[in-house]
Amino acid sequence: MPASARADEPVDVDALLRRLDEAERRLQILENGTPHAPAGDAPTGQEAVPDPSVRSEVQDAAFSTANPVFDTEPVSFTYQDQGSNTGGGTNATSQQGTLPRASSFAIDYDTGFVLRPDDKDSIPYQLQVNGRMQIRHVGFSRDADFYFNRGDTFRGGPLRIDNRNEIELERARLVFSGFVHDPKLEFFLNIDGDTDDNHQAIFHDFWFNYEFNETFDLYFGKAFVPGSRDWLNGSMRTHFADRSMATTFFRPDRSVGVWAIGEVTEDLFYRVMVANGFSASDLQFSQLDTSLAYSGTMWWDALGDYGKGYADLKWHEDLAVRVGQSFTYASQHGIDSLGVPGSEQNFLRISDGTRLITPSALAPGVTVVGSDIYLYAVDAAFKYRGWSVNSELYFRWLNQFKTVGGTIPYSQLYAYGFYADTGYMILEKSLEVIARASLVDGMFGTRWEYATGINWYVNGTHQNKVTFDITKLDGSPVSNSGPNYEVGQEGLLTRLQWQIAF
Repeated sequence: MPASARADEPVDVDALLRRLDEAERRLQILENGTPHAPAGDAPTGQEAVPDPSVRSEVQDAAFSTANPVFDTEPVSFTYQDQGSNTGGGTNATSQQGTLPRASSFAIDYDTGFVLRPDDKDSIPYQLQVNGRMQIRHVGFSRDADFYFNRGDTFRGGPLRIDNRNEIELERARLVFSGFVHDPKLEFFLNIDGDTDDNHQAIFHDFWFNYEFNETFDLYFGKAFVPGSRDWLNGSMRTHFADRSMATTFFRPDRSVGVWAIGEVTEDLFYRVMVANGFSASDLQFSQLDTSLAYSGTMWWDALGDYGKGYADLKWHEDLAVRVGQSFTYASQHGIDSLGVPGSEQNFLRISDGTRLITPSALAPGVTVVGSDIYLYAVDAAFKYRGWSVNSELYFRWLNQFKTVGGTIPYSQLYAYGFYADTGYMILEKSLEVIARASLVDGMFGTRWEYATGINWYVNGTHQNKVTFDITKLDGSPVSNSGPNYEVGQEGLLTRLQWQIAF
């Protein structure tokens, strides 16, 4: 509506002048760094009279909330400052200017809540917020009360195996991501909480990365050491409530480091990392040794884009195949002044579940305080018309042992294993039946896992999924709160999980 059509409406002169004064002050600072004297400083008894058109123009500088969009257009303004001249008369000075256009952002939902600029090249800032939680019931019915392994001497007896029946919150996560200063300079911050990890929330994964091109994207921060495809694929899109027993036993952990990701040629990808250690997640520098870990993986989507996740939710009409391999090397030889192994070395176990650094684990009175680790893994997967199969073979060598209290009768410890799972969508994008087997085999025992279950994809995605699975464990060689494994578990593990994410 033209200003003239509304000239007879009441005008809040004081409020308008305050807004105009702030606009003029900003303009003066932008132009020459000198703030303009406020219009409100006119001599007593002399009013600053606004131009009648200002009210219309200020109102027309809309703060639009459609969709919603923050959109503040340039505000043109004119007002008169009634001042006094040297002869005692009045000299009206007209002040004109334009308040620069504010940044424009849109808020919408695109696999997360996104605050997105209209033009990312001129306004290179974006923020996306995601969340996820797994609400899980865990039950375990033991077949044996005790479990015997090579740690019995140090413990003074076998492990007691307990039944389980509880509800837990797993992976309560809040994720912030986006870019700053440059659309190619991205960030990621993942805050994670668990009720089975002392109800603590931690900074789980975090990094900055700069994408030079599709072949080379450089990262600095904390993330997965990429020694296993099943590990690297994450916990969001697994077939079962969590990863397999074999994966949990062999795979590395997270670590702070530097890594790169890229596409070498069409559908052939790589990820390489130099990390603080094989398992250096959440450790302080005093708990680390001076050796770094080196890890890399490559994978090939042999027949075109394989997509994310384990299930064939897209119902591939043509066969989709992915094959890959991973390798990790790390040397762990850190000990304190008393000869106690560093925290970094608590992660490794031999095939009966005993920690490698447990006193007398490999020889009476002898403690291993250091070793070199070599891990090689080969993976293959396919999807076709609702069917999906995922598998990985693991080969691990431990050698270059450092000991206190004597020597051990082994120059090298070798273990291998695998997991394979399959699923079929009995109702397209909705209901899936699943099965899995995994194995850990080494010099101190062979352990199996057999599992079956069902997935209900409530909205056709992993973001709203209900999983029920039953797992038969034959003496677990590993403990981990995520998949609910405990060393020595021999019996039936059941999990009912609702995963909800945005």
